[in-house]
Amino acid sequence: MKAVILIGGKALRLRPLTFRRPKAIVPLLARPFLGTQFELLRRAGITDVILCLASLPRRIEATFGDGNAFGVSLRYSVEPKPLGTGGAIGHVKSLLSEPFVCLNGDSLTDLDIRALVRTHESAGALLTLALTPVADASPYGVVRAETPAAGGARQVLSFTEKPDSPEPGEISIGAYVMTPAIFEFVPGRGACSLEHEVFPALLAAGHPVAAHRHEGYFMDIGVPARYRQAHRDALDGRIRIPGVGRPNPGGVIVDETASVHPRARLIGPSLVGPEAQVREDAEIGPYAVLGRQVRVERGARVEDSVLWAHTRISEDAAVSDAILGVSSFVGPGARLAGAVLGDKSTVAAHSTVPWFDS
Repeated sequence: MKAVILIGGKALRLRPLTFRRPKAIVPLLARPFLGTQFELLRRAGITDVILCLASLPRRIEATFGDGNAFGVSLRYSVEPKPLGTGGAIGHVKSLLSEPFVCLNGDSLTDLDIRALVRTHESAGALLTLALTPVADASPYGVVRAETPAAGGARQVLSFTEKPDSPEPGEISIGAYVMTPAIFEFVPGRGACSLEHEVFPALLAAGHPVAAHRHEGYFMDIGVPARYRQAHRDALDGRIRIPGVGRPNPGGVIVDETASVHPRARLIGPSLVGPEAQVREDAEIGPYAVLGRQVRVERGARVEDSVLWAHTRISEDAAVSDAILGVSSFVGPGARLAGAVLGDKSTVAAHSTVPWFDS
């Protein structure tokens, strides 16, 4: 079985972090995000993967290459212009002659893909969606499904736009099994949406659409708050990130290439990534993530923050509740809280960000 991963969007909601990189290579615990999906597929025995790209495709190809380092074999489909989720599938239809798995490229989950495939096969459906229950479905579209009176797999009844107010419901986690017959509902050319055009058209035509209930972890990392929450959840062990080591007795994952001064204080759960440096009297954590070659100087403090590669936190500075892009710099004595800074940002010495006039 093959898999298709849809990563053609511009990740506008994650800017400024994604001005120079697609969401697929945004780091999660200092590892490229898309590696989590490769791991899901490998566990299900799926290693033949097609990446559907539109925005910054060369950055993705340079990061993942042929996929061998991640245990998969990659092929790339670069769209001449953004085609949407449906158009992206249509663009690779010639490569898909049998049922296939399709994943959205911004979904962090521990979904059992083998179980999803089994549901699809037993239902005899054209399409099977993985759904998960949430207490507040208002940020998402709602999918209504029920078990037929005669029994068998749950069937999708309707797709509804985002509710106007918070309410519980089941939502799609962006993981599907499709049969090639779905291409009858995908335009041969041009952009279209799976969620808003193709899937409702299947229901309207009377084709069976099955629902697979996922009770495990799911997070759409497409906005900064959820991206940071995904790090907290990973550090708490709610979701496993491939390639990340085990925490020490204090709950801190320290890469073997990192350098930590004996008088530094590490508070778990946290991660000190490859070649990171933590100086004397610095305090890291809880929920701090230091990416590759991050430097935290003497007396500085970092908590509940994600620091991307090559960032430097100067002496006696403090960073909390923040995300800092690659090669950012926080000057001596500065205070940074609740901010999202893009690559190569600078916070001058003794500045306070944000600043409130009391």
